[in-house]
Amino acid sequence: MPVYIRKNVNFTPPSIDNFPLEDDEDYITDPDQLLDRLPQPYRMIDKVLSQWYDEVWQIIEKRENERLEESRRIRAPQYECSAQMESQGRACCVCDSVDGRYIFIGQPRGLSAVDVQTQEKVASWEEESVDIHYVKAYLIGVQVYLVVTIDDMGFARLLIFGGDKFYFVKILNEFQEGGTKLIISKCEASRNGDYLGAMFENPETAEVWLEVYKLPRDAWLNELESVLTKKEEKSEEDQGTDTQAPTDQEAPTPQNEVEPPPAATQSRKHSLSRGSSRLSVYTNTTNYEESTGGEKHTPKLSPTSVVMKLKPPPSMSELRQKGNPASSIHSACQKVDSGEVIGTGVNHILTPNHKDMRKEVFAHLHDNLMEYLPKEEEAEPLEDVNFHFMTAGRLVPTGLEQQSQIEEEDDMKRLPTTIAVWWKGSTHVVHYSLLKQHKDFDVKPDLVWPYLSPVTSSAISDDTSLLAVGFENGNIIIWDRYLGIQRGIVNIMDRVKIVQLTFLDPNICPQNLDDYQPYRTKTSTYLLALCDNGALYIMMSGPGLELDPICITPPVESEDDIFTMVQPIPGMHDLLITVLKSGKVQIRDTLQGTVLCEPVLPKSHELMTPWDPVVAVGAMGQVLFLKGNNKDYGEEEGGDQSESAGALFMYQMKLFPTLDSYMSRRRDKVSQTVHAKIENRIEALMKERIAQQGLRKHRMQERWGNMKEEIWSILQYKDMAEKKADNRPEIHYKRVRNLSQTPGSMGWTPFFRN
Repeated sequence: MPVYIRKNVNFTPPSIDNFPLEDDEDYITDPDQLLDRLPQPYRMIDKVLSQWYDEVWQIIEKRENERLEESRRIRAPQYECSAQMESQGRACCVCDSVDGRYIFIGQPRGLSAVDVQTQEKVASWEEESVDIHYVKAYLIGVQVYLVVTIDDMGFARLLIFGGDKFYFVKILNEFQEGGTKLIISKCEASRNGDYLGAMFENPETAEVWLEVYKLPRDAWLNELESVLTKKEEKSEEDQGTDTQAPTDQEAPTPQNEVEPPPAATQSRKHSLSRGSSRLSVYTNTTNYEESTGGEKHTPKLSPTSVVMKLKPPPSMSELRQKGNPASSIHSACQKVDSGEVIGTGVNHILTPNHKDMRKEVFAHLHDNLMEYLPKEEEAEPLEDVNFHFMTAGRLVPTGLEQQSQIEEEDDMKRLPTTIAVWWKGSTHVVHYSLLKQHKDFDVKPDLVWPYLSPVTSSAISDDTSLLAVGFENGNIIIWDRYLGIQRGIVNIMDRVKIVQLTFLDPNICPQNLDDYQPYRTKTSTYLLALCDNGALYIMMSGPGLELDPICITPPVESEDDIFTMVQPIPGMHDLLITVLKSGKVQIRDTLQGTVLCEPVLPKSHELMTPWDPVVAVGAMGQVLFLKGNNKDYGEEEGGDQSESAGALFMYQMKLFPTLDSYMSRRRDKVSQTVHAKIENRIEALMKERIAQQGLRKHRMQERWGNMKEEIWSILQYKDMAEKKADNRPEIHYKRVRNLSQTPGSMGWTPFFRN
């Protein structure tokens, strides 16, 4: 079909040079050109005002949008305090006992123990110029607690609370005349109070190290039991003498003696040693002094012993610059590690002269590129240490644990055998055996776990069977110490630091029903992870399961919404108590992350130090304690701490309507690890065999019923085989007549016939 094209048609657009000039009268269509251009400096002023107007309008729009979002948001109910503890307004720190019976309050000039149910002071320990800023309690016996305190001057003290009285043990860094004053910044003990670790710092030399102590727990319990037994016998004698005196005249009360409250004078029965119930003690809960003499009587307790002293490892920059200071190659080779295990990289054969020579060679070869190298930043000193006391497991090298501890079924009786240590900014987690005797600073680790990213957090389960390690790059590694394997690695988010890790109680976690019968061999639990961007994640840490992190709280946008405290409520791990940087205290659902309620302080008070709040939960999640400061007190009185400066507020959590379903929920105890011996396994298999005896009769009858059919089938197969054998053709062979002819020779032929 023909196509017709017109001639002299240009389809290309005109060139830029051929565009017509702008019309001078074009300003009529542009409203901005109706006015003449302003001269300087008015033109600049107009531009500044226009920009300021735009920025103000953006701020107004942003505030309106935030106000609209806040009005649409579903707010959690707020509950006010039910009582105020007036006598505890000077509290600097609060700690709950493990069993929820008491709370220990650190105050200026001493320490107090308060009954959670009655909110009355049970006992107190006072000393001049001692301002307690840190307190932690550990249950070492039946209603006997080891209390660890650190004051504002950096002195760490050990006290024992039992029989409604404090017993002073010792000061770890007691100052001696002519010596160096040492400061303790961290002091923590094992779960049952068998070992204790303290971080020492020398202010003069800026040196830090970690000391590990062995605490004679059993000896302390026996000594306190004997002291209370003598006191009981003496009180019985005093009661016997009082009954013989005439009753018409009352004995005068000394002026310096304080009459105890009715609730405090009630008799209480205490059993100090584990499994012992033979001691019944009747004590006065408010009188710290003995009835004879009026002087403080402290029983002589067994001393503690130092197990090891650990120095912080050198930083990466120091490892690159520091060489082997040995004078000869022979002495350098003697200090080098054998290479059988992974080391920390400190002991190597590279001398300082060799490193300097390598730097000179590198600088000579790349002289033109040296100016583009990034400048090395000065490494921060390692001034913080984290450690965990762990029982025996299969990750520790053979020979560094006690076989009796491995086979122990009760987790409460298992003594720690290993301590895992990592320093802030370090990429190694090192393990040391507590069963060895170390007398100097040069302690080599028994096991080293090297990583590519600096360690930022770690957590250990209650029975120390699981160990989780968080890193600066957002990765988390979970180790199964009981089985000696790694459960998995999970990445929360790139370029996000893991700030806190916490193992939750396994009773809130769905358990795997495919466990090997007839005894359980594995348990699943949740791991709670807090990131530096304010996001909260939970993940299942069960064996054989995928570690998929579930975000329960998204990353925050405002700095005031960052969490400063995330702690599971004791006894109810399906509830979290969180504190925001803005000062809000919230109670959240652990698995959903939703805010259930907000305990609020009175309008005249605000939360004390939201970045390090004074918060404690007693009675296994029934009572909440918050410390609040008076808002107007600092301006009027100059900030002096007194009873009117702050107060300790108490909240009855069982009265919160939004927590009724959680309070009434049944929580069965689930052990994270089952320590099954060979005898237990055999016994379990025998019980299973005996339980199946009722099914054997039915199986035997069914077997005898099927046996006739099986025998008839066998006989049929036998008859068919005989018939096939009879019908098979016969073949008869003849002997070779010529014996000289052998098979294979010429002329040999077999003779046979059908």
